[in-house]
Amino acid sequence: MNPTFSVLKRLRQLLGVIASLTLFSMLVLTVIDVVGRYFFHRPFPGGVELIEMMLAIVVFSAFSLITWSEEHICVDLLDDWFPVSLTNLRQAFINLCSAFALGLIAWKIWGLGVRSLSYGETTDVLEIPIGYVICFISFIGWISMVIALALAYQYLFSDAPVRNTTQENDS
Repeated sequence: MNPTFSVLKRLRQLLGVIASLTLFSMLVLTVIDVVGRYFFHRPFPGGVELIEMMLAIVVFSAFSLITWSEEHICVDLLDDWFPVSLTNLRQAFINLCSAFALGLIAWKIWGLGVRSLSYGETTDVLEIPIGYVICFISFIGWISMVIALALAYQYLFSDAPVRNTTQENDS
């Protein structure tokens, strides 16, 4: 296996663990907050803020996993008309376009995170700096961009057969 893909695979596993643990923490915190709010009239202090930040971490951690397995929403209107011999080229082009878009978004989000940190923006109750979460989102965007570039490289320079879901579903 290519060393780059080995590192990306480990990173993918790490992001899966981060997303899973964060989602489980959201579940526990939500239960504690709801029980405290409705049975003891004492919600978890800052619970809503923590859940909001954890939701961002879960969504964007899972985003890289979706990029890795190429499970983004797609419309396959032209797949039947597209020559099978050019499928790898098409997939490489799609991944290169995705990488460009992900890099552009990550770059802009990074600027927002740095600006938020320079302004000293914090959450209302717990006063957690918001910029760190925004920078984490940007970092995940950069990782997703690298994953998309690696996939494009694989489609262009690998002899392995392409995963073509249309052909799998037709048989």
